Amino acid sequence: MFLFRRANKNAARRPSRAPSFALPKRRPPVQLTPSHQHDQLPFLSRSRFSALPHFRAYEDEPENLSLFIAILYVVDLFGIFPFITLPALLVKLGYFGLLLVLSIIFLQIYTSFLLSQCWSMAELLDPSISQKRNFPYAALAELAYGRYMSVLVSVLLDLSIFSMAVPSVVMAAQNLEAVVLRMSAGHYNFSYCYWAIIVGLVICPLMWLGSPKHMRGLAIIAVCVMITIVGLLWFCLLAAPSLGQPFEGITLELPGFLTVLNSYSVLAFQFDIHPVLLTLQIDMKNKSQVSWAALSGIAITCGVAIFGSIIAAYKFGSMIANNLLQSLPTSIPFYVMLILMSLQLCFSVTVASSAMFLQIENYFKLPESLSLKRMLIRSSVLGLEVLMAEFVPSFDALMDVVGGTITGPLVFILPPLLYRRIRQMERVHQRIAAEASYGSMPLDLNYDPVELEMEPLLVASQPHSPRGCWLRLMRLLHRLECDVSCTMAVLIFGLLATFLSTYLNLFTITDLFTNNSPCLTNLTKHFN
Repeated sequence: MFLFRRANKNAARRPSRAPSFALPKRRPPVQLTPSHQHDQLPFLSRSRFSALPHFRAYEDEPENLSLFIAILYVVDLFGIFPFITLPALLVKLGYFGLLLVLSIIFLQIYTSFLLSQCWSMAELLDPSISQKRNFPYAALAELAYGRYMSVLVSVLLDLSIFSMAVPSVVMAAQNLEAVVLRMSAGHYNFSYCYWAIIVGLVICPLMWLGSPKHMRGLAIIAVCVMITIVGLLWFCLLAAPSLGQPFEGITLELPGFLTVLNSYSVLAFQFDIHPVLLTLQIDMKNKSQVSWAALSGIAITCGVAIFGSIIAAYKFGSMIANNLLQSLPTSIPFYVMLILMSLQLCFSVTVASSAMFLQIENYFKLPESLSLKRMLIRSSVLGLEVLMAEFVPSFDALMDVVGGTITGPLVFILPPLLYRRIRQMERVHQRIAAEASYGSMPLDLNYDPVELEMEPLLVASQPHSPRGCWLRLMRLLHRLECDVSCTMAVLIFGLLATFLSTYLNLFTITDLFTNNSPCLTNLTKHFN
């Protein structure tokens, strides 16, 4: 019998009768992620590597991209240029052209794999590099070779993306001009100069979107439009009358050196994914799957383009035009295809420009959310692209210069260089970490975890079985360090191709000013 009871301190509170708006608002729990902004620098210097986990708050962001959505992005990034220009290129090169196309595409896939591996290794070496998500390519260059290399990569990246957007605007405007001109049988022509401005106005609101993870719906719509374009293109090719004999003019003779060099520049321009690859990798759920996204997207685009090129070569042979659309007869599906191509080019420019805009916004320290400053900066850059498109005579005028001189280093030179350097840094870091962990204990500095992991697998497998032969081949390639040898071969190829293409462009760049665009001609006539 107790007269007094101790009050229960953990008793539930009685609900308040006050209205809901009068109650204090409960803040959602703050989610924390590792950060290195408050490292204890006096106790542990963190010049390049850090292992101290600290935390920072972040706001809810859109869900990261899946592998399927990433593949759609890659397909949309290539756009329609391979379907339009590849047929004439293969006919010009003959049967050697197919080998050249497959070789360039294989190197593109290989260097994209190297670049994605560089980012994965860099995140292990320095976790704070994930905070530089707005300029990942430049961040890798800074980690590997310092500040000056980072500035060079930033300039090349921005020039490449800006220059690749100009031919897309030109092509979209020319398609819309051709629709009006052919439908009116040449009686009415709405100038290409005005169509370029209209295309810029259509792209402008799409440009205000953020990184690729904010463009998920745009990528799905763009791929649906791409599928429709491919179906209409094949229908127009099969319905077109044949010109001459099937595969006429296609021979086994080796093409000239200048023809091969020019074709290399065009192919490097058409199948370039590297400026946007790292931005796509950062926005993915599983970052290691970006290589599969690049492989699948390139394989799909290349397979469809080569199949269409075979049909075009069968129909037109050597009579095919550099722009496949000029060889197709006029029809209603043809008009619909031209309009959809212009729309898809707008989507492609939007996706491809995201890496450049994120880098520029990081320079001006803009937030990731939509703001007036972002709208002004992106609209201004788009205005410069439209202005450049007004003075370019045709969409293929910039392909040689951009593909050979600007895109080449980003695709065939920098990925092998970065991979070799970051891999060497990873080995040094592992050795330093092992020495720090075991102190003065004697260490086997030739320790190789791959050899230790493969040894029990080799013992468990039969010597002459397919699995045993495959494991022995992998161990041999690992011991020979074939990845280092392959990167050196790709690096040498990239250096030679870039040097020769740049040297050739010095003599052909005057064609950009000789063949004036109609907009520039009309402008000079107006002032004269």
